[in-house]
Amino acid sequence: MPRPLLSIVVPALNEAANLPLLYEAVSAQFDGPLRHCDLELIIVNDGSTDDTAAVIDEICARDSRVRGLHFARNFGHQYALLAGIEEAAGAAVITMDADLEQPPRYIAEFVRQWEAGAQVVHGVRQDHPKLPRLKKWTSRLFYRVFQYLSRIPMEPGMLDFRLLDRQVVDAVLSMTESDFFLRGIASWVGFRQVRIPYESDLRVHERTRFTYAKMFAFAMRGITSFSVFPLRLATGLGVLMTFSSLLFGAVVAIRHFFHSAPQPGYASTIALISLLMGIQFLLIGMLGEYIARIHIEVKRRPRYIVARRTHAPAHAEPGDRMRRGAILRP
Repeated sequence: MPRPLLSIVVPALNEAANLPLLYEAVSAQFDGPLRHCDLELIIVNDGSTDDTAAVIDEICARDSRVRGLHFARNFGHQYALLAGIEEAAGAAVITMDADLEQPPRYIAEFVRQWEAGAQVVHGVRQDHPKLPRLKKWTSRLFYRVFQYLSRIPMEPGMLDFRLLDRQVVDAVLSMTESDFFLRGIASWVGFRQVRIPYESDLRVHERTRFTYAKMFAFAMRGITSFSVFPLRLATGLGVLMTFSSLLFGAVVAIRHFFHSAPQPGYASTIALISLLMGIQFLLIGMLGEYIARIHIEVKRRPRYIVARRTHAPAHAEPGDRMRRGAILRP
């Protein structure tokens, strides 16, 4: 019986200190509980400014199962995932971060679920006691809002630690939108999906670089990629505000002509105008988010550019790689 090939895709941004530890941890899984599987480890250097590129080259030189993709600049975490998935040749693809917060020891359980028939295995992070409360609260808020607006089942803790069957990978790669959001897509595609809770490890080196500003931008990308509810909300609010204004005007007219009541002062008028202007600016900003997404899609630029690669795969044709991303040199 042929040994299944499993592809591990790891985006890396300034992870020179963590990559050797990650490599050892992943290798240990394939020397132990996953010894019946073959490993393909793809590390995507997302424009790192430290020694990440050199570390990737060193690991590749020691182990032919490892390949490196080096972006021409920082294109972002989601596009690094996409590049690795497009490069992967395995019967199943496992995505995980390089910071060791998503422990490689759970890979074996993911594979067991896959061998039992699951086609998408989501890792669901359990809250770490030392995780800041604000980060816990904002994370839960995002997932609840996303699920409510998009009607896509995603629970708090479903990050980018997951296994995708080859059939699911092909479905994911058939989507050509420029604004790639794997968490939403992996839940949206369907197939047989299971969830595995895991205990997160704190970063071994340094603090996380995923700031609150980046988290907000990430949340906006996810919501605008999978929901048009905010646009419909603008229409609903417009109808409600128009009806309320007409009702308020009717009440004022009745009080003036039939009860000789004094007219409202300037304070209430200014407060009402300020409220309406605030709502208008909020809705215009949301509309701008969607227009920006349309602008990005219309330009059809490559979603990423690979400057160089280590151990270029024999299974990928240059034309195929050019269709999905952009390659400067092999």
